[in-house]
Amino acid sequence: MVTLRQRPTVATTEPEPVLENCVDDLTILSDDEDSPSDAAVKHLRGSWELASVLNFLNVFRPLISENLKVTAEEIEMGIIDSDATNAQLHIALLKGIPPVNNKSLEDGDAWITALCKKLDPWWPSIANGEIPLTANKGGEISGYKGLDSTDRLQFLKALCELRAQQDDARKYIQENANEGALNPCFGKRKLGGDGKKTSYWFDGNDILGYRLYKEVNEVSKSAKARKNVFSDASCFCWETEATNLDEFQRVARELSSSKSSSLAAVGKTIETDAIPVVEKFHKKKERAIKKKMRQEMFVSANISRPIRFTRSCRNRKPVIYTFDEYDKMITDAVEDTDETDRDDEEGIEQQSASLVGSNDSCEDTKMKSAEDVSKTEEGAPESDNGDVKEIEKSKEDSEEKIQFGAKNRMRQRLTRNSALC
Repeated sequence: MVTLRQRPTVATTEPEPVLENCVDDLTILSDDEDSPSDAAVKHLRGSWELASVLNFLNVFRPLISENLKVTAEEIEMGIIDSDATNAQLHIALLKGIPPVNNKSLEDGDAWITALCKKLDPWWPSIANGEIPLTANKGGEISGYKGLDSTDRLQFLKALCELRAQQDDARKYIQENANEGALNPCFGKRKLGGDGKKTSYWFDGNDILGYRLYKEVNEVSKSAKARKNVFSDASCFCWETEATNLDEFQRVARELSSSKSSSLAAVGKTIETDAIPVVEKFHKKKERAIKKKMRQEMFVSANISRPIRFTRSCRNRKPVIYTFDEYDKMITDAVEDTDETDRDDEEGIEQQSASLVGSNDSCEDTKMKSAEDVSKTEEGAPESDNGDVKEIEKSKEDSEEKIQFGAKNRMRQRLTRNSALC
């Protein structure tokens, strides 16, 4: 990534020199200049203590915490920034070292005080040199946050060493050893080397991730050592060669194209044994990232939508086997039926009124014709009687329909209530 930084203007009488790689008074910083965090990560990956801590977490994960799911990159950034991930890791390790006070460990930064108190008496046997920090009435909290990332890594490494000396850890090792063959995670896998001073190791799991380490064993003889042929001073150096799929593939290509047959064999071993495992882990990680993105998009979409109130779920009524409830149910059904009957009667009366009005208009029309006066006088009673009979008949039919509808609704309501009960 190319970072653009504004060039400061300086007042001077001399002509300003022309700077290369400048665009509109912006100086381009090359990618070779690492940021402070990148430099700290690179420095950590060059120490063997980080490889030892990651291997310890891989081996003793069942004892530490099954719920502690952090990657190696998160552990690195936690050591550098002293964030919540770093605190979570230290608390999980401190809980396995008696005496334990869980309430005090969960209280803010109190775990730093517990860390200093537990490591102070054991430091000479589990680490080199003097302890960088001791308990000092709360002053150790700010002191720990001001430590260098290398010193924090020393604290974490010493805590892992002390955790491995507990009874449950020793029992865990003995149980796996008694099964006939040690668990594969109990040791790093050596992929090979040049046969002299360089070796390549493969270690990791699906939670921490997988890494390729390079071990360099340099032998330097001092002036005193020259007097004794059998005495020499060995210096081991561990480097993290690859942490992701691209880096594994790059290292495999470089070693495969090496003129040394042993290093070329290591490159082929990485291609056949290590890269397939890393590819599978890489695909799994990508799927997890996509799933998380979809969930975040779904949550953001739901937040942006207006709130809608849906109908609540229907609950079954409690069963009551009493005559009072039954009588009340019948009474309510009869009242509903009476209201419906009243509405139907009003509709019939309006209909009959309209029929009478139409008959009157027809009668007026008939009386206007002079030729049919006698016929109208004789036939009027018969027509009136016929209309009245039709109205009465329609009333009877409507009353029968109303009664039938009321009985049918009553029957349906009783059936529905009995089903709910």
